[in-house]
Amino acid sequence: MIIAQISFCGGRLGESDNRAEMDMEDVKKTLAYAFLYDFTVNVYTDNGEYKFLSISAIKYNDRGNLFFSGNYYYNNSRVKKSFSWREIVYIDINVEKEPEKSIY
Repeated sequence: MIIAQISFCGGRLGESDNRAEMDMEDVKKTLAYAFLYDFTVNVYTDNGEYKFLSISAIKYNDRGNLFFSGNYYYNNSRVKKSFSWREIVYIDINVEKEPEKSIY
C-alpha cells in the first residue's frame, strides 16, 4: 500500500509535485534514496510515464552524466527500461507500507 509519494526539491525531501521540472541534483538524490530503501519510483519523461519502476542500476559516464535502468510491469510482463538524464522531467518515490512486514 502506498502511503506517500515524495521526491527531493531544492535538496530537501518533500511531497511530490510532478508538474514541476527537477534539476539534476534532485534527480540524483531521489534515485539514490529510492535505491537505498528499495522503493519503486514513477518516472516522467517527454515520451510518457513509467509507474512503479524498480531501480536496478544507476550509472555515470566519464562526463558525469546520469543513466539508470529499472524494471516495471506492462501488460503483465516485466520490462527493463534504461533512461538518460536528458529525457527525465520528474521522478517521485512510492513510499509503501506492507502490513505483513510491519512491526508494532
